[in-house]
Amino acid sequence: MSDHLTRPYKILILGEAAAIHTRRWVAYFRKRGWTVRWLSFPPIDAGEGAEEIASQSGRRAWAIWRSRTCVRRVIDSFTPDIISALFLPDYGWLGCLTGRHPLAVSAWGSDVLLAPNKSPLHRWRIRYVLGDADWLFCDAEIIAARMRELGADPAKIQIIPLGIEDTWFPPSPKHGDEATIHVVTNRRLEPLYRVDTFLGAAAQLVSESPQRFRFTVVGDGSLRAELETQARELGLGESLTFTGFLPEPDLQRLMHAADIFVSCSSSDGTSVSLLEAMAAGAFPIVTDLPANREWIQADENGILFPVGNTDALARAIQRSADDSVWRRRTREQNMTIVRGRALWQDNMAAAEETLITLIADSRAQSARGGIR
Repeated sequence: MSDHLTRPYKILILGEAAAIHTRRWVAYFRKRGWTVRWLSFPPIDAGEGAEEIASQSGRRAWAIWRSRTCVRRVIDSFTPDIISALFLPDYGWLGCLTGRHPLAVSAWGSDVLLAPNKSPLHRWRIRYVLGDADWLFCDAEIIAARMRELGADPAKIQIIPLGIEDTWFPPSPKHGDEATIHVVTNRRLEPLYRVDTFLGAAAQLVSESPQRFRFTVVGDGSLRAELETQARELGLGESLTFTGFLPEPDLQRLMHAADIFVSCSSSDGTSVSLLEAMAAGAFPIVTDLPANREWIQADENGILFPVGNTDALARAIQRSADDSVWRRRTREQNMTIVRGRALWQDNMAAAEETLITLIADSRAQSARGGIR
């Protein structure tokens, strides 16, 4: 019996410890019995299980370049069957710099949609990764299309939304107080996610109907203090709550009770927050982005509005609040969409099968004397 059938597969994961998507990826393979080592640049919280890549001074690209040797040493001692790098310009490039294969790289949005425009160096790094990796995962067709534009081999691209756990579906039909509409946004409090647009729309609606709406901002980030100040200056008072980061059980309870979900992001791949909201039964109002259009058909199972358009968002919230029949119909429609396309275990099983195939192909090539 061959070696890979008599022991668990070994995977080296390169990815940011602070990113929830990385933690979910790591947890999946550990639960499936793979032998996992996980390397991350700092910061790393205690208990995460990640090993710190020695911090290097200077710009990020220089730090990655200087870290390649120590990561090679880890690879040579651990001898993984496959390397999985999450986020192209940083960990994907680091994986390529080690010169070790097979290497699968995952893109999650801004690393392909925005990063190539930052500088010629960013663009070169991303094109290098797209050409050198053995496989490319992404979570939306718009990201796959951008990969192809940047030179990726279409045959190496696989679209797999990360998906959500089935615990996001509500345990019973929602029976809320229709007199008060609860509107929630759950994105990081960073410039990309334009939470200021949400606050502006909330202020318009509260000024028109002080008792009709309540608003909740879930999440944390570098803009939290600034956004809290904006909320006070807009006079939102007790109509709006900042919760900070919520553990998943608490977030699920909140979303199960929410009437409307809003995302104001200026760029996105497949948003896990959107999928969670759809499963939880909250009516989705999201920015008119290509990735969002892969899930939301305008004025059918949600509303799309222009990025940064406070007035359009306020009108969309008011319109959906006034049509409870539409919201109830949309709940069932969106739950069906998520069950069919976006369940975490199903989608990760497909990703796992791909990695196993890459391992088998690499071994077969090695047996034939191929060099890779």
